[in-house]
Order: sequence, then structure tokens, then C-alpha cells
Amino acid sequence: MASLIGFFSGAIYFALRGRASALDRVSSFVLILTIWIVPPLVAAIPIMRTAGTDYVTGLFEAVSGYTTTGASALESLEPIGLSGVFFRAQLQWLGGLMTLITIVTVIAPSGLGGLSGQQVALVTSTDGRSTRLLGTLRQVTGAYLAVTLACVVLLLASDLPPFDAICIALSTVSTGGFMPINGTFADYGSPFAEAVVAVFMLIGATSIVWHRMVWEGRWPLVRRHRESYWVIGVSILVGGLYAASFATSAGGETTLSALRDGLFTGISLVSTTGFITRPEGLAAVGEPIVFLVALVGAGTISTAGGLKYHRMGGLFTLCSQELQRLVYPHSVRRARFGGAPYSIERMKSILSGIVVALLTVVAASLLIATTEPAFDGALTAAIAAFSNIGPLYGPGWPGADAWPPFADFGDTAKLVMAFTMILGRLEVLVLLGALNLSYWRS
Repeated sequence: MASLIGFFSGAIYFALRGRASALDRVSSFVLILTIWIVPPLVAAIPIMRTAGTDYVTGLFEAVSGYTTTGASALESLEPIGLSGVFFRAQLQWLGGLMTLITIVTVIAPSGLGGLSGQQVALVTSTDGRSTRLLGTLRQVTGAYLAVTLACVVLLLASDLPPFDAICIALSTVSTGGFMPINGTFADYGSPFAEAVVAVFMLIGATSIVWHRMVWEGRWPLVRRHRESYWVIGVSILVGGLYAASFATSAGGETTLSALRDGLFTGISLVSTTGFITRPEGLAAVGEPIVFLVALVGAGTISTAGGLKYHRMGGLFTLCSQELQRLVYPHSVRRARFGGAPYSIERMKSILSGIVVALLTVVAASLLIATTEPAFDGALTAAIAAFSNIGPLYGPGWPGADAWPPFADFGDTAKLVMAFTMILGRLEVLVLLGALNLSYWRS
């Protein structure tokens, strides 16, 4: 399989070498869709063969890994062995990298979802020694690889087995949810490893532009970048709610243990990673709070899923302005939320992105519910798929005993889930733009 992929990749490279061609807006959307659809179609084949399952299940697993969702349709990891476990971890890591590259090179420059090229200027290449695209790829890939290596080194310094430490590092930096074992993170019994993973989940959930500001010491810009502070603050707040729930539900437990597990779970939820340390998992806090946090997600230019805080800030700004208009119809209002400006064009882009995203979740819920027994389970699965936090669909929720595991989903539900995972990684508007009939007719 690797030889075949290498042969076709080399053939395409040498066939197009030296030919300069600029992509227009729709062509770039088609390219991004191809990048996100074709690799899972190929990766499903080795997963299917090693797990001894059907192609749809293998595709579900491949898409879940590549989109850093972490939802597994395998009943056990024993059939795929260490090579299969490492392959899934590699898929997650590559998917996290492709998420950043997609945002920086296509989505932000196109202005989709309220983003702009100015927001990613710090992580794009302007040195002129190579094309802008290749220079940007080098910068993003280098930073992503450096953070991954740092996470690997720190986890190796803990008492985790080396193989598990590497796989967990690949999942953590990409904010995926695959574990290299059939169990939870608590099975390792390593508080130091939990602390390391919590820190790197926050790094994965915050903007890479903010990371670049901190690295270069641009402190005025660091202070004005409010989104990452919101991500960290909400993570601590949600972690406190989990800690309170853990402390009250388990008698005789130390406050320190409940606080540690609570913060870890809160960060895991906000970053859409999905690692858990307790059997009740993410369901220890009420459904409305958990679903809202999962749908919002984390930082905009990060590996996390969800609608992102930047868009929530724009929505809050618009609502605030409209409320003020009722009292002061002729007042002059600033179009800023924290340090981020919001023009009317950006507001329209944000609102269209949010509306289309919510409609996608509704449509996925209805389609999954046609084949699965409980609508609440279908809704949870749809949110888990779109926000790329697969472990959200799990035990602990009211009525979850009637929910079938992903392994028992029908082929239709698995395909709907897989498609929703990909849409969660992309802007849904990318798909709509690529399918623009007027463009293809011309």
C-alpha cells in the first residue's frame, strides 16, 4: 500500500513539476475537499484488513482518526495489534496538521466563517526564498512537529510505556481521542502524565497565531488576543464544575484528586479531545452545559473542533449592538469584541457559518435517528461527530443504556457520521462553494 501511494504521488509530482498554475477560489475548495476525502478512503483498507471487518467500518475508523474525532467502531484493539494502534495515532496527528494547513492556506484567506488573511499573517511565509504556500507549510509543520516532540519527551519522562507515550502524544497535540489501550487515561495511574497531557491539550486548543506571538515576544499582540484566554478560562471553569461533581459523587475522595480529574476532563472537553479519567466520563456534568461547550469548541486557528470562540464573540457583539439599538437608536457603536474588529461583512460570514453548521447537526441527527433506537443518542452522536469529540457519545448519560455502541451502528449511520466528521473539520461553506453549479457550468 505504501509503495503504491508513493508511486502515484511521485508520478503526479514529476508530471506537474515546473508548471506554475494559480488556483482560483473554487479550485482551492475542491483541492481541500480532495485532501480530506481521499486519504481516509485509502487508509480504510489496511484498517479493514487488520481488524477483519467490513470496509464501511474501516472507513468510519479512518475518518474518525483523520478528523481527530476519536470515535471508534472497533469492539477491541487486540485484532489490529500495535501496528494498527500506531497507524490510528499517525492518522490523528496528520489530521491535526492538515487542519492547521487548511485553515491557514485556504479558509482564512478566503474569508470563510469570519476569518481573514490578516489573522494568519504571522504564520505565513514572506521571505521570498520559496513560494508562499511552501514557506507556510514549512513554518506550520515545523512548529507542529516541535510541539509534538516536546510532548513525547515529557511523556517519556513519566512512567508511561514508551509506545503508549508516543501514541498519546500524537493524539494529544492533534486533540484527537484515540487511546492506545482499551480503557481510560486513569488506567496508567500517572498524575505527571495527566498534567503533561492537560497542558498540551490546551496548547492544541489555542490559536497557533497566539503561540507565535508568545514565541516571538510580541507582548502587546499577546495581550490583545483574547480568544486564547477565553479558551483557557472556560477550560478552568468547566474543570471546576467537573471537580465539584466528582467530589460530591464519590464518598471519601480527596479534594485534590477530584480537582485534578476535574481540570483534566474540563480541558479535554473544551479542546474536543475526549480523554477521560473516570467511568462516567464527560457525562458527570449536565447535558446542556456539555453539549454547548462541545459545540463551541476552542480556538479558531487550532486543531480543536467546534464552532470556535471567535464566532461566538462575533455573535455576542451583534446581539449586544442590537440590544443597544433598542435604547439608543442613533448612537455610534464600536464593532469590536475585545481586540478583534468585526465588520458587517465579517458578521454576515460568521452568521452564515453558524447557521449552516447548526443545520448540519440537525440533519445528521435526523438521519442517524432513522436507523438508531433513540433520538437523544442520535443527537449526541451528531454533536460528537461535528465537534470532532467522539468520546462524547458514551456511557453516563440518561438513557445511554439503550444507545448502541459505534460498532453496532448500521452502515447508513456510520456513513452519515463519517461525512459529518469531515464537515466538522472543514467549513461547510467550503463544500457549498465547491459544488457551485454556476461555476462548473461556466
